[in-house]
Amino acid sequence: MADIVNLQQSEYDPAIEKLAALHETAITKISKISEEIRELSDLEGGFYIDKISAKIAMLLNTLDSGITAPMSMNMDSSKMSMDSFADIISNLDSDCGI
Repeated sequence: MADIVNLQQSEYDPAIEKLAALHETAITKISKISEEIRELSDLEGGFYIDKISAKIAMLLNTLDSGITAPMSMNMDSSKMSMDSFADIISNLDSDCGI
């Protein structure tokens, strides 16, 4: 393992932007698919079947609360971790006179 960690701001900024964009894209697409399925299984949606539509709604609610919401929280946590890492490295560089 390397004895030196080298983090350049010019490397960090695009990495965090790309990570945020990937998370946002994934969440947006999942939400759009969920909404489209919900519309199809609604009473006027064309694929409404009383018992099945209720179960589909439960599944979609689980998708929203069990996957999409945690993905958003994970993105926030990832960004905070990367920011914290960058701050630590910056402080170490300052303390060591680098």
